[in-house]
Amino acid sequence: MKRNREEAEKAKRETLSSFRQVDDYIWTVVYQGSYGLDELLEKGKKGILGIARFAQDHVRSKQVYINPFVRDCGCSTFNSRTPDNDVILGRNFDYKDSICIVTWTSPENAYRSISVTFGSFFLFGKKWQNPKNIKNHTRVMAAPYCCMDGINEMGLAAAILEIKAKSTKQKTGKTPIITPIALRGILDKCKNVDEAVEFLKQYDMYDPLYANYHYQFADADGNSAIVEYVNNEMHVIRQSEKDENLKLTNFFLTEGGDNRKEMGRDRYHRIDERLCECDHSISEKDAMKLLESCTLHYHHKYLPHMVITVWSSVYNCTKKTMKMCAGMNYNDMYEFSVDEPGVVKKID
Repeated sequence: MKRNREEAEKAKRETLSSFRQVDDYIWTVVYQGSYGLDELLEKGKKGILGIARFAQDHVRSKQVYINPFVRDCGCSTFNSRTPDNDVILGRNFDYKDSICIVTWTSPENAYRSISVTFGSFFLFGKKWQNPKNIKNHTRVMAAPYCCMDGINEMGLAAAILEIKAKSTKQKTGKTPIITPIALRGILDKCKNVDEAVEFLKQYDMYDPLYANYHYQFADADGNSAIVEYVNNEMHVIRQSEKDENLKLTNFFLTEGGDNRKEMGRDRYHRIDERLCECDHSISEKDAMKLLESCTLHYHHKYLPHMVITVWSSVYNCTKKTMKMCAGMNYNDMYEFSVDEPGVVKKID
């Protein structure tokens, strides 16, 4: 037991020592050791506070914190192929002006991956909460539990998007799981779109953040799928033909979904039109330009902050890489690879 504690503390120190700033909006961390996913998936959790307590117990630190009030996100996704026939998934994450954290994980008996987490989950952003303050670094130990999108070593990419509708709370007797843990499990346990869909079918989904969430997946074989929950029932939207471009913003595509507070239909059609113009094939750089054309930038209607596109990512499922621009800065693009933990390459 003492050895296990010592190994866990050593992994924690190595993780925190890898926490690095790339620019004003991007930080990176190479996560060492276990984050207890198998135990978490076996027991199940219905809320963010339960995940926070689990993370605190697992890393033995009360400084680990997860913000339960993150809501009103935007977001856009689409899948396509490049002219070189690589499979890509484009993704915008829209919300409060904040940092993002790129996290490499390499758990035992699971797939290695890169994932991206929103800094506001850990209350990073304000001066007294600044990640530059070393006292706040321990909060990043919760990063694996809060991923919003990512890609694993098998080339499966996945992303979460919000819909302003009633939260999903399934009660069929299966183990309960919440939105970000579902994505963590998919990146760790699934090698393709079919496995991702089957993974979700094993659990009762609980949306913890006062909204509804849907997902888009893409894999190295060119498959893509969208999963939505309408009236607590899981629905899967698949390509009608191989490599069809699927798109997703912030309204239901499933018939019967509550779209009274929908948003993003203009972004959805902009993506569709652009992919049709280029005959459903687009380079990674042009995919980033398309994401730039779908950015959000406005004052929140009720809260005193700006809503922006915090990050734009183009996941290459063939090469297992991610190109990213953050903070509405499309002059600086960086590349990250599943196979090169901690390495950041600036793209000219």
